[in-house]
Amino acid sequence: MKSLILPLMSLLLFTSANQLLAQDCKVLDPNLEGVYTGDCKNGKAAGLGKAVGKYTYEGEFKAGLPDGKGEMTDDQGILFKGNFKKGKRDGEGILYLKDSTQNGFWKNDKYIGLYESPYKVVNKTFMVSSLSVTYDNPNTSNNNTIELNVESVSGGTYSVLQGEIPKHVLKESIFHKGSYLQMISVTNEQKRNTYIFQNTTYPADVIFKINNEEVEVLFNEVKNYKVNIKLRN
Repeated sequence: MKSLILPLMSLLLFTSANQLLAQDCKVLDPNLEGVYTGDCKNGKAAGLGKAVGKYTYEGEFKAGLPDGKGEMTDDQGILFKGNFKKGKRDGEGILYLKDSTQNGFWKNDKYIGLYESPYKVVNKTFMVSSLSVTYDNPNTSNNNTIELNVESVSGGTYSVLQGEIPKHVLKESIFHKGSYLQMISVTNEQKRNTYIFQNTTYPADVIFKINNEEVEVLFNEVKNYKVNIKLRN
């Protein structure tokens, strides 16, 4: 009988000690002050844990605040599942409202939209020296366009004297996602060719094939984009 009592007492003492440690572990968000159970470091919630106060949060903590992946329910019963940073919603997540859900990205506790950025450069091959993307909002005279500017970093004085200025040509544009109504080519500039894709539907995942090089850009939001590409050769 004694052999059973001693292990049981040890287990109870260990559990009680852990509960005391959890109670002494601080959660620094006032909405979560109350009862905390979970991992602790330097007297603050860190690692995996659960805090129950005015709000309830379960997930990853760092330095006493939700940080990482977790789930938070406020005092109105609204649930957010996603990423946190320093106690605030930050990154991808889902907000469960009373009669709907909101998917997308948050930054510093504010919803920024369905996408983290209006565009994303997916890939570019080695001979692409530089690639930049700018954008503005569509207007009545210029709607949903992608303007592609292609030029070479060479073609200086030597090329002029030789009577040749390298100009790169768009061989093909592949729309894996999205589409466009028509493309206008502007080739009267000295070292640059410009291609304008009009009335584009978004999101658009596009591969631009220029000579033997490729650039892939994902255009997420409805904007007017300018893609500037410089090639080494």
